[in-house]
Amino acid sequence: MRKILYFMIPVALLTACTKEIDFDFNEIDPLVVIEGKVTNEGRSVIITRSRSVTDSVHARCLQGANVVISDGITATSLTYDAATDSYYSPIPGTANQTYHLSVDFEGTHYEASSTMPAAAPIISSVFMWLPMMDSRMLCYEMWAVDPEPDVRNYYWVQMLRISHHPHFEGKSQTAPFAWDLFDDRGCPPGTLFIDWMIASEQSMDEDKEENWKRLLYDGDSVSLRLMSVDPQVYNYLLELGAGQHNGANPHSNITGGCLGYFAACAVSHTDTIVFNRSNLKERRR
Repeated sequence: MRKILYFMIPVALLTACTKEIDFDFNEIDPLVVIEGKVTNEGRSVIITRSRSVTDSVHARCLQGANVVISDGITATSLTYDAATDSYYSPIPGTANQTYHLSVDFEGTHYEASSTMPAAAPIISSVFMWLPMMDSRMLCYEMWAVDPEPDVRNYYWVQMLRISHHPHFEGKSQTAPFAWDLFDDRGCPPGTLFIDWMIASEQSMDEDKEENWKRLLYDGDSVSLRLMSVDPQVYNYLLELGAGQHNGANPHSNITGGCLGYFAACAVSHTDTIVFNRSNLKERRR
């Protein structure tokens, strides 16, 4: 049985694959960055500019753009919504439909298309301790239904965390706590399975400031978002994750000379839980 996201790391370290989805790019003159989504829950587009990896200021969505998403028959204009800080429409997308994005901003036209795969309903998920040498790793398991077992499918998984710990008082918590990518190769037939290493028990006990963003604390509200994405979006995000370590910027699926992506993706969620270390069971060897 394959464990898709089973990352073996030194006990004293955090997993390097627990990534924040901060769309920071290589040091270049600022470019337009477009992050667009059509999901089974609505449509949103965020427009910002690229920034230095050393810039810690949260980027706000730029206003003044003309944003349209079409399914080839009906075109929906997205207006700026202050509550979500994005161009937004509650109109949901449907699986197997191709959507087209059109953005006109500051005299430049941008466009892209993406086809929404089927959703992968989540069956179960659980945190547990995994014994490893003389320590333990905090591990997260999730099982889901593979909607098309005979077709290669691609997934973007995000762990969402809202912390009430004093470390995060007054700080923005809009970005996912962690994210990663996987496909369904090697999974049991008709099933998706991820086994995600979060942090070592030692690092959680030490609670060093440089690790705060990558640690879970008792009382944190935690949920998982599983998104079925098309191959183009998967490859973009794969390059994004790699590029944040080697200085390369990913290849966008949006034309017009911008950074970013346009994804038609089907979303499924776990229920939100309140994290508590003392309630976690240890996985049997």
